[in-house]
Amino acid sequence: MMKVEEIMTRNVIYAEVPGNREQVLETIQEKKISGIPLVKKGTKNLIGIITREDMLRNPEESQLALMMSKNVVTISPESPFEDCLKLMKQSGYRRIPVVSGDQLVGIITVGDIIHKVLAKSGNATAVKEHMRRKVFSVWGRTPVFIASRLMHIANEYAALVVDDLENIVGIVSNTDLISLGEMKLEERKSVLKSGSESQEWDWEPSSVLFITQKKISLPKIPINKVMSSPCITISESASIAACAQQMLRQNIDQIVVVNDREQTVGMVFDIDLIKAL
Repeated sequence: MMKVEEIMTRNVIYAEVPGNREQVLETIQEKKISGIPLVKKGTKNLIGIITREDMLRNPEESQLALMMSKNVVTISPESPFEDCLKLMKQSGYRRIPVVSGDQLVGIITVGDIIHKVLAKSGNATAVKEHMRRKVFSVWGRTPVFIASRLMHIANEYAALVVDDLENIVGIVSNTDLISLGEMKLEERKSVLKSGSESQEWDWEPSSVLFITQKKISLPKIPINKVMSSPCITISESASIAACAQQMLRQNIDQIVVVNDREQTVGMVFDIDLIKAL
């Protein structure tokens, strides 16, 4: 029986709490990963996990402890791989930290399973059995920061991009968006006033407080300027194993599914593929 330790990544990229938000952003951008575990400073004691979605969702928050997910599902290295697979299928989690006691010793991700198990499995199940037929899309001239907000509201981490003629011309993911994030100083004004503020003629003294903070800022350029184009596609009749292999070659988490007339009929995400195991 295969164990978690046979598949997990041992050299875990992690951050410490209290810690530096800017360094976490840089790490996620540089390594092109979707999330990292957080440990208590000076130890390997796991206390949370933070994802690119958490950072995009809370652009003004600077404390990692207030952005992270605290109730982290974990698994031990000696656990059967099937137990980990069941956890991912039930919860939809893309990554599960591996702990021994309370010490972080590894992490197992959907990518690990796709690359180390599914791509080598020979699984002949057709992609169409696990693809998503409802696909989130945005107009190509939508500003990047608006597209990010729409994806957050829809709870989607990838979107197809359509042009003025309703043609699908590209794809954008949260990986693309977080790579554009910049830490920018923003200043806002707050008026502090004593007495009643309901009367315009009020002569009570007031003071103006300027609050300066760093915020993760996304550009206002159109989303079609940063999308990946053309879309990487796979046939709906292709096998799950072939799809996993293509994701591995292209280093992507999702792929557009087309029919025999090259028409887009859906998308399949790496987390959808593990349902075939």
